[in-house]
Amino acid sequence: MPAHPLVTRSRRALWSLHAEIMRLPPAVALIGLGCLALAASSDLANTFDAPRQGGPFVASLLFLTLLAAFACFLLATRRKLPARLQRHERPLRLLLYPVLAWALFTAPQTAGVLAGGVQRALTVSPPHYGSDDLYYNHYNAWLVLHGQNPYTGPWLASEVRYFGDRAYTPLARGRFSDPRHYPSRQQMDAVVDEHLAHPAQPLPELDPATTHSYPAGAFLVAIPAVWAGLPSITLTQLLLLLLVLALAVWAAPTPLLRVVVLLLLLSTTDGVRQVAGSDFEIGPLALLLFAWLARERRWTSAMLVGAACAIKQTAWLALPFYLVWVWRSYGRDEALRRGAVAVCCFFALNLPWLLASPGAWLASVLLPVRLPLLPDGSGLIGLSLTGVLPLFPPVVYSALELAALLAALVWYWRKVATAPFVALVLPLLPLLLAWRSSQRYFVLLPVAAVFALVLALRADSTQQASPFRRNGSGTRRSTSPTPLVG
Repeated sequence: MPAHPLVTRSRRALWSLHAEIMRLPPAVALIGLGCLALAASSDLANTFDAPRQGGPFVASLLFLTLLAAFACFLLATRRKLPARLQRHERPLRLLLYPVLAWALFTAPQTAGVLAGGVQRALTVSPPHYGSDDLYYNHYNAWLVLHGQNPYTGPWLASEVRYFGDRAYTPLARGRFSDPRHYPSRQQMDAVVDEHLAHPAQPLPELDPATTHSYPAGAFLVAIPAVWAGLPSITLTQLLLLLLVLALAVWAAPTPLLRVVVLLLLLSTTDGVRQVAGSDFEIGPLALLLFAWLARERRWTSAMLVGAACAIKQTAWLALPFYLVWVWRSYGRDEALRRGAVAVCCFFALNLPWLLASPGAWLASVLLPVRLPLLPDGSGLIGLSLTGVLPLFPPVVYSALELAALLAALVWYWRKVATAPFVALVLPLLPLLLAWRSSQRYFVLLPVAAVFALVLALRADSTQQASPFRRNGSGTRRSTSPTPLVG
């Protein structure tokens, strides 16, 4: 008995979809596996409050899942997979089915978190942020709008009273001097209550200057929302995230890839939750992604990189990788020109406060490396805090981080021809070895990795269509590998 026509058409459609999925680059499956590994890492950190709680096993699992995520992302964002993986392309493509099934399950949750974040940003007053950084950025924007300099004066007491929230960054001094025991909420509240009672009396466990420990871009981004009277500054962040998602989907070279890219981006539930009220990593990340999308345009890309560096110090790690790509693509002179543009943009955004209080501005921007901060994070330090490894002095972790950064730059210099867009992922790898390697540094890594994959696939499709590209000055030149000898 012949099958019903509807059944026949459905079978053909499913078989056609299967054939299309099997033609997707295997790097897509690797990106999906990386997203899964990072989601597992975030779940471990949130469920067990790792590494502060959970013990050595959870800390080790947390570190290994982060390493697995980095490995998948770094492999997937290369222009060509290693020969060993190329021999297993079909099994990799088959892994797309469980990855996409997980993404389909997760995407509605992420969309709900996104919608809830927008609603709270417009309606909840006073705001409830998940980190002291956002309280500080909000209050500093309010200070600027009222003619005050955020980099001068002990603003912590007034900021706490303004929001009614006692969040702050504890220091490894006084009652909190034991690096293995992070203070409880009750202990931290007791210290800040003492500070509120006697603001002029210094306490070793906190420093009021931590309210302004970022470049000026951190609060400049928040000024429009505060000026408009919005209860929260996170609406700007959510709009930036939506723009990143839209550009990534738009840049994907095929219709099926656009759907897959959207699903993978919407699988980062914890990342969206962070953007909705826990941190402002999306600001510098979005500008860096936009800079790489406009990488052939000298002024646009360099200014975007400079603006990213003017928001948060973590973006400084990405600048040398961008300049390495420019140098290897267009030569030393172009790298020097773009570096000068980025530096000028950074200082232009900070100029009013740099001129008004140069010493206070410089001291504030360097606070993250000057203050005795408590160790914390999901990287190597988590293994040390739980006894898997010895707890070394902070300078050892700083040396390891610096060595890893230099090694990554040397590797990138040699491999930039085959892995140019690894520069969107690689700068964060040294943070795994830092004294403070907070999970929030890595939560948005899937967004960067998916964007890097899209740029790689787009570059390959464009190169196949035309053997020419625009150089840094706007003229067209061949994509011969000569300037990118690796």
